Amino acid sequence: MNNLKGLLRIRIKRGVNLAVRDINTSDPYIIIRMGKQKVKTRIIERDVNPVWNEDLTIFVYNTELPIKLVTFIT
Repeated sequence: MNNLKGLLRIRIKRGVNLAVRDINTSDPYIIIRMGKQKVKTRIIERDVNPVWNEDLTIFVYNTELPIKLVTFIT
């Protein structure tokens, strides 16, 4: 853990009116990436307005790296 600059905690609250991927619903989850790290929320089944209320933590080694947040809807 050398060169560790700190920890970044990201609170994922909810999604609103997400796209429908099944007949009339979706199974969404979120992935956050920073460098080689990847953290993921749980999958909320059959919900286009999911509520996660999850805290995800990433180790920050390089403050220049971008943080990418992607919502997946299956």
